[in-house]
Amino acid sequence: MDTMTFLSLLMVSFPEAILVAALGFLLIGLKPWWCDLIIIGALQAGFAYIIRLLPVPFGLHSILGIVLFVLNIRLVTRLPYRIVILASLFGLIFYGSVETVAIQFMLQIKGFSLTEVWNYSFIRFLYFLPQAIVMIIFIIACKVFNISLISYSQDYSRLRHLSRKETQGDLKADIVNNHNLIIFVVVLLPVLLLALLNMAFEAARLDIFPGEHFNIFNGIFGIFIIILTVLSTVTVKRIGQHVEKDYEAKRAEENLKQIKQLINSSRKQRHDFHHQLQTIYGLLEGGAYERARDYISRLFGEISQTGELIKTDNFSISALLYTKMGLAEAKNIEMEIAVECSLRELPLTPHEASSLLGNLIDNALGAVEDKTGACRQVKVKITYEQGLYVIIISNTGDPIVPKIKEDIFKVGFTTKKGHSGLGLSIVKDIVSKYRGDIKISSDTEVTTFTVIIPLKK
Repeated sequence: MDTMTFLSLLMVSFPEAILVAALGFLLIGLKPWWCDLIIIGALQAGFAYIIRLLPVPFGLHSILGIVLFVLNIRLVTRLPYRIVILASLFGLIFYGSVETVAIQFMLQIKGFSLTEVWNYSFIRFLYFLPQAIVMIIFIIACKVFNISLISYSQDYSRLRHLSRKETQGDLKADIVNNHNLIIFVVVLLPVLLLALLNMAFEAARLDIFPGEHFNIFNGIFGIFIIILTVLSTVTVKRIGQHVEKDYEAKRAEENLKQIKQLINSSRKQRHDFHHQLQTIYGLLEGGAYERARDYISRLFGEISQTGELIKTDNFSISALLYTKMGLAEAKNIEMEIAVECSLRELPLTPHEASSLLGNLIDNALGAVEDKTGACRQVKVKITYEQGLYVIIISNTGDPIVPKIKEDIFKVGFTTKKGHSGLGLSIVKDIVSKYRGDIKISSDTEVTTFTVIIPLKK
């Protein structure tokens, strides 16, 4: 075991612990107090001296020092272990990487052996100096440019004074919590172990690492590999859960968007209904009872047709169709919608169903928007036939030229200025994903898109 003099403790171990802790906290978005860093440095220097006096196999003192470093920071700062562990890992990984490169570089240009570096305090400090300079540069950069890999909702001072219960409650919304800390550990710990393993092999190559100690060190690493294998399995499961939650969040966002559109459409109808009542009142006041009755009958038919959409068993699609019908009414486009089957087992996700129907309907509305009279018609029909969902959307706009039928689903293709040309390509991707089919028929009277989606059992 290498010896540690007081000068080595003061000039190497003490500043080393301060720099590692400072950079670790800055990389997770916390600015620690200097008094805490000084205490951490002093304690860690004392721990390093004691470790080297113990009969610990060569190489394991580094692992023991890392464990004591984490406990040291926890003791001084009283921060939750998840913050302490993450700050320690970031700081140690960065320092280990710098040390691995710096020592090799210094050994090549100075000509000293690693044994001399460990046994002579001045030489040890000389080799530590480049590492310290690099660490200081990065610490200053993190402070000046606010560089951090993770950001907490509270600063170091507030977290330092919060009670245990308040701190845990405050960190529930942070990126590092009890649920995803294991993910960070699995990602960062192997990097730290690689740095230690690299230094161990270098020591073994220079015959500084006794053979029996190397075997013990190798066995400890085997244990770490087993632990990381178990943690990796758990991490994969956690990542899957996060992906599922993200998917559910997107579904909820899409539903909220449809609800908002539905509310806006209802508000427009209520505003329009006020004018309809004024018209009916005027007809009744003028004695035109027959005209009033015909007007009410026609108005009731339009309201009933729109109201039926809400009764479908797929809320997202109902809200979308309700909104599109309101949009058609605002543009004076005649729109008929017929849903002749249950949509409960439609294999599309709410986001995909809204995207597919929304793009096709928008395309149909755009095709007749510039037309007049009877040429402003759009029809939507959804049926279920022999295990297939059939979506038929037709419009009375201009026919599609045969030569562009092959290009109409390509990304960026459009015949109208100001359009992205993405709508129909998205529809094609969704249909292909579910192994469906899409057909186009177009003549001078009507253009029809027929989408077939097989039911997944």
